[in-house]
Amino acid sequence: MSLRFWRVLLVLLIAMVVLGVGAWASLLRPVPQPATSDPARLFNHGSIGNETAQGLPYWIWRVLPQIFPDLMPANQDGYGAFGVFWAKGEEVPVGLSVKTLGVIPRVAPNCAFCHQGSYRLAPQDAARLVSAGPGTRVDPQAYIRFLTRAGADPRFTADRLMQEIQAIYAMPLWERLTYRYLLIPATRKALQAQATQFAWMVNRPDWGPGRIDPFNPVKFQNLRLADDGTIGNSDMMPLWDMLSVAPTPLRRFALHWDGLQTDLHETVVSGAIGDGMDYNAFPGAEAALAGMERFIERMQPPASPFSSGRPAGDPLHVDAAAVETGRTIYVAECAVCHDRDGARYRTPIPVAELGTDRHRLDMWTNAARARYSAYEPGHTWGFRFFEKTEGYVAVPLTGLWLRGPYLHNGSVPTLAALLMAPEERPAVFWRGSDLVDPANGGFVSTQGVDPQRHLWRYDTKEPGNANGGHLWGTELDAPSKAALLAYLKTL
Repeated sequence: MSLRFWRVLLVLLIAMVVLGVGAWASLLRPVPQPATSDPARLFNHGSIGNETAQGLPYWIWRVLPQIFPDLMPANQDGYGAFGVFWAKGEEVPVGLSVKTLGVIPRVAPNCAFCHQGSYRLAPQDAARLVSAGPGTRVDPQAYIRFLTRAGADPRFTADRLMQEIQAIYAMPLWERLTYRYLLIPATRKALQAQATQFAWMVNRPDWGPGRIDPFNPVKFQNLRLADDGTIGNSDMMPLWDMLSVAPTPLRRFALHWDGLQTDLHETVVSGAIGDGMDYNAFPGAEAALAGMERFIERMQPPASPFSSGRPAGDPLHVDAAAVETGRTIYVAECAVCHDRDGARYRTPIPVAELGTDRHRLDMWTNAARARYSAYEPGHTWGFRFFEKTEGYVAVPLTGLWLRGPYLHNGSVPTLAALLMAPEERPAVFWRGSDLVDPANGGFVSTQGVDPQRHLWRYDTKEPGNANGGHLWGTELDAPSKAALLAYLKTL
């Protein structure tokens, strides 16, 4: 071959390399988020390294609710419809991060999407954020469905999206061209692919606000296990005082509802993997994940508003004598499981003894444990503490007043209902309020009581939603139940 041929080939190869590097620098090169000294801000908005897998270009994400209001829950406008807390002036709600890849900011979920709480003490009150709290209003399934349905909608066109974007942002020419001819078509394709990934949800009961099927997505997408028909719907747990799960020389403490992990660091890392982080992104996300881990080790919930110091007519007043009597009952009936020094604290109580719905337990399998323990053979994650148990964990009751509904699947609306015999507990109630129920403990669960919120009907007859079991306290007499309830409200 002639020298000319080799020169042309060399020029083409150099051009390809330059174009590849340019594309990487423009669209994929991770740019560190601005540093923050606020650990709560890091937890609420820090990147967990999932932008490549889960990130949406910011301006596409921003205008979707305006283009597709009919795909939002109850036709509500804005991402607050999914129960996430959006502070005034913030570019995204709590639970979403903005990180730039190349020159394009991308929006992706982080740990706080599910682990954020809020509450109101009166109907007219503004909601107060509780960082790392249970996501009792957050509806991740509705968020997934909104994005995937938008991606499949004929209205998802470059013309329509650019019209909305340019109405709120004077986008420069280079960015308009990038969005119109590259990012919008690629995002639509990615959302359609995500719809296929989550097609398994169609044949299962809805999660509803405050709940998620946490590991079936990991089983089917990350671990490449076949769809086994299991249902993992369960409440999103708070991440408070996690320093208390540090192992001692005598024991390790179980995490997740079913105790599938006994190591906090592995739980944080595997959680980020489940949300889209891979080993290429881990070095850039490791410092932020470590900061989030330190935050949840020390984060405490706000003190209960229920107090004997309030005036007697105050709905949040509890009688001091009743609280003390209830504390005595708690020590006798409940502390062995729910106090840190209790013998059964943060251990899985066998489901045969507990009697609660076992679907969540069956969702996590020995095959999943084995495959996650050896996840990505080409990269050593060092996972050592995945478990498969036959029970649900006796969790601490820290911030109990903010944790309603109750039991692992959120099948019992209030603390008062939890002290009822299972056949007396409400068979149907409404989830999604953050208005405290002063009489019963937890949040209001009757339709029409909280017009500020779009509530969701919970039916205990649906698979995975059974409200039986946990009989401790149910056989107390009425005065003892009232006293125990008074004490539990103060936790």
